[in-house]
Amino acid sequence: MKKSIIVIIGLVSIVGLMGCTNDKNTNEKQIEKVEQTSSIVSCDGKYLDLAENIEELEESSPIIVNVTKRSEKKSITKESKNSNVPTEFYTMSEVVINNIEKDETKTLEENKTIKVLEDSVENVKIDGQEYDLTIDGYKNMKEDEEYTLFIRKSTSGDNYVLTNAMLSKYPVAELDESELFLENEENKDEAIDMKDTYKDIYKEVLSDYN
Repeated sequence: MKKSIIVIIGLVSIVGLMGCTNDKNTNEKQIEKVEQTSSIVSCDGKYLDLAENIEELEESSPIIVNVTKRSEKKSITKESKNSNVPTEFYTMSEVVINNIEKDETKTLEENKTIKVLEDSVENVKIDGQEYDLTIDGYKNMKEDEEYTLFIRKSTSGDNYVLTNAMLSKYPVAELDESELFLENEENKDEAIDMKDTYKDIYKEVLSDYN
């Protein structure tokens, strides 16, 4: 059964970081101020609906594709014109479709390039220091590498979004757990249940889709 949870946000953050949202996807996200310094800022997102196994992930995803990432464009909205504090962030990644496993829209084709929104930006400068900003430790796709994506068409743009947050993207190559999430010692214990679910589904994706 899917989890049904009201959207609430926690934070592992840097000193002075106020607010992060991402309304380009299905869930609103916010950050509260926390007195902690880290090179990784992780929003702890909780969702209205989230798959708990591969069957629910497949059922809730109108599109399942194998892709190769080609490029990306970072987007960061700041608190104000004179502020360096981000209130919204995401990465728009361009991917090429290698194989279509499922497409209820009947609009996709192999070798077609599409844009996919990802809940992370890496190596961004805030007050002269570089940070990685992420939702639940989500780690962006790497350029020229293959992934299996569970996605849907965005309702607010010409891009696609992940149907189940971090549970929607899986490397085709079998990677070590340390390479799956954007985390450090300060935030590695966050979203443990989601990460455990991710690892369980990852094994099945490797078996069923590769």
